Amino acid sequence: MTRATRFLVLLLLLPLLLIGGCGPNSSSTAAGDSVPADPTGTSSDAQPIDASCPTSNTIAFAKTKFVLHSGLAFGAFHRYLYKPYQAGTFKKGANGRIAAFIKGGLAALFVKREIRLASEDVKANPTLCKAIAAPLAKIGNSVQSALDKLKGGDASGVTDVNSLISGVEDSSSKGGAPITENEDADLTSTPS
Repeated sequence: MTRATRFLVLLLLLPLLLIGGCGPNSSSTAAGDSVPADPTGTSSDAQPIDASCPTSNTIAFAKTKFVLHSGLAFGAFHRYLYKPYQAGTFKKGANGRIAAFIKGGLAALFVKREIRLASEDVKANPTLCKAIAAPLAKIGNSVQSALDKLKGGDASGVTDVNSLISGVEDSSSKGGAPITENEDADLTSTPS
């Protein structure tokens, strides 16, 4: 998808997300603008991530796939949630706050999906699974609540997820699968 097409899709989705965010699940600011509600559904992305481990390798190239999916997830988290949080973009009255929450909501769903895929891959390798499966599942299960806390002004969820990511990256590197974050993930891509 070209950059212009992504911009057009975001431009078309923006009014829908803003209108959808005016319902009972949105939070209002003192200035009267509202933070859009998160897009939710009944997809497998909303389910808790299973963290059981195999006794032998069950998927070809599991480490490679794990590194790819976790790199995309961690890069999207840092680009769309952690860095805007550090820059103060999520604070009430900040310039670009609503757009940051929209991007953050899309990023949270993207991160959850990529973590689910990475978890499936890590569970296929007994060595990585024992060291990484539980903290990786915790990231996937925590990222949406971190965004929800951020809407209320509580940044502890974002810093907690960042700490979990650092731990997974360290464990993965020690397990022979160093993760390279990719901050250029296409949040509008279709699931793998």
